Amino acid sequence: MSRILLALAVLTGGAGGFLATHNSTVQLTRDLSADRDAWLAQTQQLAAAQSEQTGLTERMRQLKAGLAQSQPVAENALWSAVKSERADRLPPELRERVLEELGFNWQFSPDFIVVTKQALRETRGLKTDERALSRGWMLNDGKLSEAAVSIFDLTPEERGQVEAVLRQGQAQFNDWTLAHFRRNEPKGDVVADYALEGDRALWLSVSNNLALAVGRERADLILDISRDQMASEIGVSPGPRTIIIRRESLGSGERLEAKILTPGLGWSGNLPGVPFPAAFRPIFPNGWADVADREGFSLPGQLQRK
Repeated sequence: MSRILLALAVLTGGAGGFLATHNSTVQLTRDLSADRDAWLAQTQQLAAAQSEQTGLTERMRQLKAGLAQSQPVAENALWSAVKSERADRLPPELRERVLEELGFNWQFSPDFIVVTKQALRETRGLKTDERALSRGWMLNDGKLSEAAVSIFDLTPEERGQVEAVLRQGQAQFNDWTLAHFRRNEPKGDVVADYALEGDRALWLSVSNNLALAVGRERADLILDISRDQMASEIGVSPGPRTIIIRRESLGSGERLEAKILTPGLGWSGNLPGVPFPAAFRPIFPNGWADVADREGFSLPGQLQRK
């Protein structure tokens, strides 16, 4: 009996070992097959990459050969100028070509023309005397003209803000003037001599407030163009202003000559032909008549108090 049991145990163990060995062999065969498939796929990818590299190398060789044979192309003068210069600094003939390329010419529109900002700034120099300045196209009695509103594309709200800034600046300037004007003692033929230093801080304040209203670029243009008119009409200016009145003797009597100096502008003439500068209005509300009363000289009869 014992021998039978022993034999069965040996047979059972042998069968189990055989099955385990068989299973291991099958799994190993599967693993080898998977590894072979992966190796074949990688080999094919490597071959494809090598072929692509060969093609790219040949393409680069052809491109280099083509570049070596090509002739250098002269750079376009217009493009060179546009890259190196601002549009408002281009020579006139190139600027005209730029506008032509963009379609901006005299036939562009029946309602609009295109000019540079520098050309707009240069309109400031078109006014040469105080009477012309008082009729300047930018400001009329401290308010923006309709032309200025159109040119600067101001909305009604922006126009109101700009004019409010100008009114505020003039009011601040009036207060400042009363404390900062200087009287020089008359000498010789000089019967009146008054000076007023510029208030740069107030000018910067007006500039910054305008920038808040309409943006820095439009604010700078407004101030650049209206600088002389603001000094003469509103009084606000970063530079000094002077009034000098001289008495000239004539064969039949005498005459008074007034000389006015403001930043960028100077004019003179016989009273009553010279308009009184606005910068001195806070000191002399009645203009030349108040100056004459203070300094004790007589004005020509036709000069009225106003």
